[in-house]
Amino acid sequence: MKKSTKIITVAILALGVTSGVFAYGAHTAWRMSPEDKAEYVTEKITQKLELNAMQQGNLRALSANLIQVMSDVRSDRKTHMESLQQLLSEPTLDQARALQMVQQKTAMINAKAPGIIASLAGFLDSLDSEQKIALSEHFGDHMRQHHEHKHN
Repeated sequence: MKKSTKIITVAILALGVTSGVFAYGAHTAWRMSPEDKAEYVTEKITQKLELNAMQQGNLRALSANLIQVMSDVRSDRKTHMESLQQLLSEPTLDQARALQMVQQKTAMINAKAPGIIASLAGFLDSLDSEQKIALSEHFGDHMRQHHEHKHN
């Protein structure tokens, strides 16, 4: 198999796995809707960091932006999965079609990235230095726990 074919296949499989993870998470994680999960996390962050009203508003704006992006990404999941299944079942990989699928997802993410970054900056820039340290430590702990759980 050519190197480019391997790269495209890995990219398509990664997109498929990502879609699968989102689908699995939507059906099992906390048994909540994405909006309910976002509300739960927002409340936990608000309590942990003792956010003021402005900071809470910035966090809610970030949360709403992320929910919208996730909804947009998921909106064509069924079609994407069907296309991926068809692509993988063909005798030879349609490289042009595979690349087009990757480029479509990449273009959508690239189009949404500035809004996500702006929302994230609005929230983070409203935090004081102690809140930023607490947030950083929390996510560091979370990432370590996730890494340990994944490798045990």
